[in-house]
Amino acid sequence: MTFVQQFSTAIKNPDYFPSYWRKLVREFTFFDFDYRFLKGYSFPPKSLCFILTEHCNLQCVMCDIGQKNAHRSSAELFPLAASLEKGGETLTLQDWKQTVDDLVGNGWNPLLLLTGTEPLLYPQVRELVNYIVANNLRLHITTNGTVLSRFAKALVDCCTKPDSLTITVSLDGIGELHDTIRGVSGTFDRALEGLEALTASKRERSSAWPHVSICYTVSNHNCEHMADFVEWFRKKDVDLTSITFSHLWFKDATIVERHNEHYGTCFPVKQENLTGLDIAAIDMDSVHAQIQKMRATSGGYPFAILEQPRLSRKESRAYYTQPTEAVFHNRCLAPWRNVAINPRGEVIISPLCFDYPLGNVKKSPFPHIWNDAPMRNFRKHLRKVGMYPACARCCMLFDSKPKYYKLKNLI
Repeated sequence: MTFVQQFSTAIKNPDYFPSYWRKLVREFTFFDFDYRFLKGYSFPPKSLCFILTEHCNLQCVMCDIGQKNAHRSSAELFPLAASLEKGGETLTLQDWKQTVDDLVGNGWNPLLLLTGTEPLLYPQVRELVNYIVANNLRLHITTNGTVLSRFAKALVDCCTKPDSLTITVSLDGIGELHDTIRGVSGTFDRALEGLEALTASKRERSSAWPHVSICYTVSNHNCEHMADFVEWFRKKDVDLTSITFSHLWFKDATIVERHNEHYGTCFPVKQENLTGLDIAAIDMDSVHAQIQKMRATSGGYPFAILEQPRLSRKESRAYYTQPTEAVFHNRCLAPWRNVAINPRGEVIISPLCFDYPLGNVKKSPFPHIWNDAPMRNFRKHLRKVGMYPACARCCMLFDSKPKYYKLKNLI
């Protein structure tokens, strides 16, 4: 949704104004003052990811966790999965609630993200969602949609204002194409049932909330079907805010070699998120052309068309052919803005980042960890280099680009 569209919506429905104002302030983040001048210290985080469980019920080709499931392998062979199993005993519901209390007690109001694996598989997810919303924290859930229909009514009922809750459903094609990518038959139909259940529950309450979006991960399996996907949903009676086409997040052999040559002693990395893919077969000229055409005709869609990251034609061609080269942005601000807590309480920058000890919320409250010595030291080292070679195709790097660089895209 562009700035003009958001302003128009807020004028028609003043309930939206506070949420849009908070989003504007959050995105500008005081022009990165803490990154530039505070020597490793940071303002409170913009977002915090709660990775509730190590488990996922799918076998996605573009995800190490899914490939671990598909090959019935140990997490040690898949760095992304290993990062989720790092630490001791898993957090209890009370541990998660205590972290919420710690945030609220410090007057912090980050966007809480339930993602990383499949959050709706967490046995007590309803209670945790209600607790987060009741504490007036904003919540975003990313789900594969396979069990969403069970929770649709409860999620709509708990959404009391525009930014109480937003939901993203991951879909990578229509019908059998999506099921093939996700490795489990019937996955698309169950996700569609979830979307339809959300739409029905919102209409039953005469509510526009929560906003629901789709994320389509581009790969060699579906890169020629993007326009067909959008057209299918244009004709479908499902209430959507946007469809985002997300480029792959990965570390290939060239990234790993360059990174470990310079930083392997302190921050070693391995290949990640490539087991079921052929990145050389992704036709980025076709991808770029499809997205540009959809943007040109976006007025005919009932939802926005987005790209993550938004690439120029030149950047599109370099994304997979020159994976060690920075595109879109070249400074990672994630440790100042967005971190995660894994199911065992370990604070990590993200599952895609380095296995570096930052702290555990079972031993120390998150607000203390946030500016404790390990986090400050990590920030100072990253500030010195700007980004590591392993950062080149990571979503945290793309999210680090300050929004004031992109004002022209909001108008």
